[in-house]
Amino acid sequence: MKKSDKSKLFLLDHLNLFKCPVCDSDFEEILDNQLICSQDHTFDISKKGTLHFLMKPSKTEYSKDMLLSRQHIAKMGFWQPMLDVLYSLLKEKGGTTLDAGCGEGSHSAYLRERGLAGPVIAFDISKEGINLGAATYEDLFFLVADLAQSPFQSEQFDTILNILSPSNYKEFKRLLKDGGQVIKVIPGQDYLIELRSFQTKERQFYSNENVKDKFIEHFEDLESHPVRYAVELTDREIKDFLKMTPLGWNVKVTENDYKSLRKITVDMEILIGNKTA
Repeated sequence: MKKSDKSKLFLLDHLNLFKCPVCDSDFEEILDNQLICSQDHTFDISKKGTLHFLMKPSKTEYSKDMLLSRQHIAKMGFWQPMLDVLYSLLKEKGGTTLDAGCGEGSHSAYLRERGLAGPVIAFDISKEGINLGAATYEDLFFLVADLAQSPFQSEQFDTILNILSPSNYKEFKRLLKDGGQVIKVIPGQDYLIELRSFQTKERQFYSNENVKDKFIEHFEDLESHPVRYAVELTDREIKDFLKMTPLGWNVKVTENDYKSLRKITVDMEILIGNKTA
């Protein structure tokens, strides 16, 4: 089955999850490869099976080369210990999941492999990331969208994933069902500390307290689950690692420095907030 046809079937089964980002009205039908709202705004389903909901062009630093490096790093298992913990914390493993700021989709794809069931919608403002994800992973529905103008109906999602990505907590609360959960992953103090040693002095230290305080403003019943482990990298993987994180983009690291990057500290916190009625 073509990816566009598979996406049409998904949309027909889950039209209740979406609303038109132009006028906020319901989507009523799919004609040929077009999703059409009640006010006749149309959105094309691409050959890759994706939808593009951005209302205006968005510049990102997510180049195809960088996204491929992220995908390579994900496939070698860099994030798996964190994602294993996250999977154990999911309250609704068979509910409706939204991956907000999914990049190229590798996190949700791994959680799907672990057993995450139900519809999983992954979106990002990066068209390159969405195209790469749609070309690589099955059983996820990918779309290009902006969290500030999200094309989703209220109170339809059991889980929102927000992994190393910007947040909009007011919007998250609108989208979640009562009892639903936001799972946000943020860096810890020692996150990628080996690479931080190459930064300017003021960027060598990191605190996530401001991010946590903002989260608590919206979800007072904060659960925090620290995750810390080390990942060993080959020279090839170090090259991908330096491309995939902004911390590696503007530093001078030569192959002579690789010995200090062969073992990388992954220090993170998984924050969970529950929407109460």
